[in-house]
Amino acid sequence: MSENRCLMTNDNGASMSGGLDGRHEGGPDGAPDEAIKTWGGDVTQKVRIRKGLPEVKHIPFYKFPYYPDVLDLRKCGYELDSFAELFDLLDDAHVRHASVAHILLHQPSDEYGRMGDGAGGNQIWNPRRARELEFQVRAALHRFGLSDIPTLLRRTLGKAYPGDSVSHLGVDLLNVFFWAALAKVARDFAWRDARLEFMAVYLEYPVKRAFLVA
Repeated sequence: MSENRCLMTNDNGASMSGGLDGRHEGGPDGAPDEAIKTWGGDVTQKVRIRKGLPEVKHIPFYKFPYYPDVLDLRKCGYELDSFAELFDLLDDAHVRHASVAHILLHQPSDEYGRMGDGAGGNQIWNPRRARELEFQVRAALHRFGLSDIPTLLRRTLGKAYPGDSVSHLGVDLLNVFFWAALAKVARDFAWRDARLEFMAVYLEYPVKRAFLVA
C-alpha cells in the first residue's frame, strides 16, 4: 500500500477508506458513533460565557463512561441513566454525608477496639449483615443470568474518585452507594424472588440515612 491508510473494497468493487483518514463510520447507514455522540452528555445547559470566554460547569462522573461497560449494562437491561438519580447524589456528596456513612460502617468499634467485621452499625442496621445480603443478591442475579451487573456498577462508581483522589471517606461512600445501586436492581427482580425486596431495603439504608432520602 502506497498510502498510510486502511483500504477496503465493497461488493461493487468501490474503494472505502477509514480509520487513519479521520472519518468514523458509525454503522452501515453512516450514523454517528453513539460512543462519541454521547460522551460527556448534554452540556447545552452547562456552558456559560464568563469574561468573554466559554466556561463549562461541572459534568457528573458517569457522563464519561467506559463505553464497553455501557453496552454490557445494556445487555443486562439497564442504561446508565437508570441510576442517574443515585449517581447524582454521589456526585453532590459532601463530607457530612461521608461522615454518616463512615460512622455506620465503622463505629462503634468491636469489643477489641478494632474496625473489623464486628464494628459499626446501629440498633436496626449492621454492615456485616449488609455484606452477607450483598452476596445473596449477587447469587440471585447469577441465577437470573445477570452476574455482570455488580462488576459493572462497581467499575462505574469507581470513576467518581479517580486516581489518588479517593480517601477513606470516599471508599466508604463508594461502598454504600454500590449497595444502593445493587438494591435498585434487586428491587426490580423482587417479582422473581420476594426476599429481594427485604434485601433491597436493607442495602439502601446507609444512603437514605446519610442523605435523608424519603
